[in-house]
Amino acid sequence: MRKRKKKKLFKNVQLVNIIPSLATLAALFVGLTQVRFALGDQWEYAIVSVIAAAFLDATDGRLARFLNSCSRFGAELDSFSDFAVFGFCPAIVMYLFCLSRLGRPGWIISVFFAICMCLRLARFNTHDIENIKGPLSGKFFTGVPAPAGAIIALYPVILHNAFSLEVFRNEYFSAIFVAFSGLLCISRIPTLSIKKFHIKREMYTVFLLCIIILAGIVFAYTWKALSIMILLYLFSILFTARQAKMLLSKLNDQTAPDKKF
Repeated sequence: MRKRKKKKLFKNVQLVNIIPSLATLAALFVGLTQVRFALGDQWEYAIVSVIAAAFLDATDGRLARFLNSCSRFGAELDSFSDFAVFGFCPAIVMYLFCLSRLGRPGWIISVFFAICMCLRLARFNTHDIENIKGPLSGKFFTGVPAPAGAIIALYPVILHNAFSLEVFRNEYFSAIFVAFSGLLCISRIPTLSIKKFHIKREMYTVFLLCIIILAGIVFAYTWKALSIMILLYLFSILFTARQAKMLLSKLNDQTAPDKKF
């Protein structure tokens, strides 16, 4: 009788294959630190932590594809990290920032945002596993992505840092932004996808110069520049939704059968 080969419980893993997961864990570590800064009323550092986590979150997937080390484990780890960093922690930060003044309603609004983020990520994972794609899946995001949703929820903190006005620390103003951000995350509104941007070769140098100038402005006027950029992103949702509607109408016209009269 042939001897059956015993399956190894643990297989050797190449070091290069864990680099994307290390980037995800780094994003988790940096993102969770926002709560520590919020507890110490260091709101500037809390925002910086979220932005740094968003940057690391954007790199882990690209590293996985570049190193050919994509795995289900990495995808699930990334999803759990996104909920903690962009869902749970911003809800706590906003509650500490001013929503606690509302008492129970403030806590409910904070939890509402975290639940919306959880639902968004669950929907994203389901579509990824079951390979569910809509007609515009490759061109736009469905709803606001998790990092953008977190930054929109934290927008009152950014405005307060930029202009030092107490009106931006008003609990009702902040509650509206937190709830609005949660609704944007679970919505099916098509939103901007930078991945699909293409630059003409002749405009490449001009584009680089514009990025350098923008980086200089952000460095010199950090909070004011960030507040304007977020406002422009919110307005872009209206433009993107209109553009998506036009594209969808064209696709429907192309696939519709010829009518016979």
